[in-house]
Amino acid sequence: MKKKVSVDQLRPGMYVADLNCDWIPHHNYQKEGRIPDEATIAGIRKRGITEVYIDPERGLDVDGIPETEVDRDNQSALEVAAELKPDQSARVSTQQELHKASKLHDEALGLVSNVLQDVKLGRPLELDAFDELSGGMVDSVLRNHNALACLGRIRQKDNYLLEHSVNLAVLMGIFGRSLNMDRDTMQQAVLGAMLHDIGKVMIPDDVLHKPGKLTEDEFAVMRQHVVHSRELLKQTQGISELTILVAAQHHERIDGSGYPDGLHGCDICREGKMCAIADVYDAITADRVYHKGLPPTAAMKKLLEWSGTHLEEHLVHRFIRSMGIYPVGSLVKLRSGRLGVVVEAGEKDQRTPIVKVIYHATKRQYLPVELLDLSKPSNQDEIVQAVDPERYNIRLNDFMV
Repeated sequence: MKKKVSVDQLRPGMYVADLNCDWIPHHNYQKEGRIPDEATIAGIRKRGITEVYIDPERGLDVDGIPETEVDRDNQSALEVAAELKPDQSARVSTQQELHKASKLHDEALGLVSNVLQDVKLGRPLELDAFDELSGGMVDSVLRNHNALACLGRIRQKDNYLLEHSVNLAVLMGIFGRSLNMDRDTMQQAVLGAMLHDIGKVMIPDDVLHKPGKLTEDEFAVMRQHVVHSRELLKQTQGISELTILVAAQHHERIDGSGYPDGLHGCDICREGKMCAIADVYDAITADRVYHKGLPPTAAMKKLLEWSGTHLEEHLVHRFIRSMGIYPVGSLVKLRSGRLGVVVEAGEKDQRTPIVKVIYHATKRQYLPVELLDLSKPSNQDEIVQAVDPERYNIRLNDFMV
């Protein structure tokens, strides 16, 4: 059975089953293998990794926490978070908002694509269009956050940079609304999230798009994208200090293991910590060339596991509360054996969202699509657990809207 152990416990001859480092963006390190020497352990420690999973059946053993116990603890923490009442109510229905949200989402993808190309060609960043767009996204989130959240789950593996920038802006809007941010602060934070990766256009393509493992030197080059983003935004007339900080601090970690400045908790602004949480969540739920995305609920449990060390604990709990323990786009199994896609968060209880029933797990067959509000008194079904769509070969993109 795999165990979670401290990096300080590692010795040559142990088999690392999981580096447990998906909170490190762009890492694409080899995630498992036998430790040949002390230099390898030093390299793991240098990356800021503090805990890993080992497989005692494939290498030396040491005292640690069994993986099943870790998962049980994460599940218990998630259930505690589930007790918190949702703090977001919709002003309009999701269907009413979906048309406006879809238009905004398409505009955002196009605008980010254009600005990345412009910056690559040395043209200055034009802020007016982004101000208008970020304002529109904030308004959409305030009307009904489910619409943009739903669109954010429709992803293409080869379009990560664009989609991630837009999705992060949406997540920051939802997060900010949950924290009762004033509208102006929300808009500045959303804009910072949308432009957080603009510096990646300055990274050589052979590093940025490398499908294999980055060398230490290449990873050092990749980390410079945050510095490039900060400098590009500083040169943009009319941009706020908060917007720059959000972009500049989204890879910082409260234990000082982040980059580019290795800031510790008290040195990172609240919005920077928020962006770090949302950034990790969106990254680990996305399918990429070197990474299979986690289901949303599984990703929430990983955020809880990394909270208090890399991520701010109370903000992780607030993020989960803002998204729900079954975020929009989750596939859930019901007591009846049916599977449903969460399309709208529960307004009174995180455990009772609106789901689109699509499949029967026991019969292994698709069902006529049915919208089911689990909060209705007449409803006789309930969520048993979140499940991985791959287990049933279901393409969620086909059922999101």
